[in-house]
Amino acid sequence: MKNLKVPKYIGIVLVALFLSCESILEPAPEGLVPMEDLFNTESNLITAVNGVYQPLHPLYQNVMFQLTDLASDDGWTWRKETEPDIYNVDPTLGYIQTTWSLHYSGITRANTVLDNLSRVQDFSSPIMENAVEGQAKFLRAFYYFNLVRLFGEVPLIINEIETRENAELPRESLLNIYAQIKSDLNDAIGLLPENFPGGIGMETGRATSNSARALLSAVHLELEEWSEAAQVTGNLVGKGSLLADYAANFNGSQENSEASFFEVQYGGVIGQTTTSKSVAFAPPDLLNGAAFLLPTDDNLNGEGGGLSSGNGLVQLFEAGDNRMGVIVDDYGLSNFIDPSMPDGSLNYVNKFYNTSDPRSLSTWNFPLIRYAEVLLNRAEALNELGYQADGEAFDLLNEIRLNAGLTALSSEELPNQEAFRLKLRDERRIELAFETKRYFDLNRYGIVQNVVQSQMDYTGLNFPQQRLISHPITGKDYFLYPLPAIEFVNNARLGEQNPGY
Repeated sequence: MKNLKVPKYIGIVLVALFLSCESILEPAPEGLVPMEDLFNTESNLITAVNGVYQPLHPLYQNVMFQLTDLASDDGWTWRKETEPDIYNVDPTLGYIQTTWSLHYSGITRANTVLDNLSRVQDFSSPIMENAVEGQAKFLRAFYYFNLVRLFGEVPLIINEIETRENAELPRESLLNIYAQIKSDLNDAIGLLPENFPGGIGMETGRATSNSARALLSAVHLELEEWSEAAQVTGNLVGKGSLLADYAANFNGSQENSEASFFEVQYGGVIGQTTTSKSVAFAPPDLLNGAAFLLPTDDNLNGEGGGLSSGNGLVQLFEAGDNRMGVIVDDYGLSNFIDPSMPDGSLNYVNKFYNTSDPRSLSTWNFPLIRYAEVLLNRAEALNELGYQADGEAFDLLNEIRLNAGLTALSSEELPNQEAFRLKLRDERRIELAFETKRYFDLNRYGIVQNVVQSQMDYTGLNFPQQRLISHPITGKDYFLYPLPAIEFVNNARLGEQNPGY
């Protein structure tokens, strides 16, 4: 079964819970479901945990690409939505509020599931009970991991919201938020199965123990916890495989395969359960596409109105890389950015181009954690622990390269730790292009300012250095988006805005 059955209106559950905790009406109005009846069956709680997945649908239709790939050196836009592209983001920007709200929607739903587990007396098995708890903890960790990397310190809400005061919490330290993320993921590893066998509540596509391990490895990389990253990825090597056809990771033909540890489960027939990425990335000449995000290309020389050049992604591909035509394509079309250029001189993001489904209703899943990423995570951790000429880190890097049709590299080409580090970063950039990874990588490397400034030089702009912080755990320069302005109205205890806004 491809899709989790996610009810569109599960948010009503949260409203009902809020109203039921301290009613001001006597007698209680008809239609409200008492708390003890709302989550007292396995079926109801499975429905609730399905709802925890639901915010992933809108997040990865568009909004996360705006704040990550558009803000990286991989993508640029010719359109008016240039704010993340040029790092001119205002606290009132709609993408900021939407991102914040959707993540906290997932978190509050997860908390509701976790705080009501004990009400269910009819779990069909301990495996089912553990699976429900494990999924809620995994997803809560996933949402917080995104929030903390985008906004820094945020309120840490880990219990069900029953009163307004439960939601009005101050910003928590990064140390405490990451401690909660790691705690949730370690719990999820112990609670979740490696595979779901099928059936109600056990459908393929749910988060597994390997999903939690893979996400935990990314958390350890973010915090430069190299030993821990090496340990957790060691438990994943051999638990997945690479697809010989790179395109099959994205075109709906190999969904939830061993090449992927976690995917957004699209596949419905309406906007809420499908994705419009195909149209959003497609050229105006095809499907009347929006082409809101284009790959950086040094041949454009900064033309187009956005940060189109500077460390161009198009120039990064080596000859013979079979991923290039999957990731980018010019389609032989005229160059609407610069009509003086020949046909085929403007590249587009091809990775999600779908002509098999109705326009704007692509049913293809979106992979959030692929096996290839885990191999690259492990290679990075091993190299940071200590360069070993032609050691396991080389084997992992070369596994990715050989699968892409490229030649293996040895210590002759990469003779030291820094050379390996830089090559690995390039390989990661290509393999995971336009999968909402590159911005987060630039930020954790501490080089986002230097990389983006090389793009801004084409347009005479300056990177907003005043919006960088020194990461309290790694000490690296780290860019933070602003907290949504409306949240300071909603929560008087939120505290200070991020610097520079």
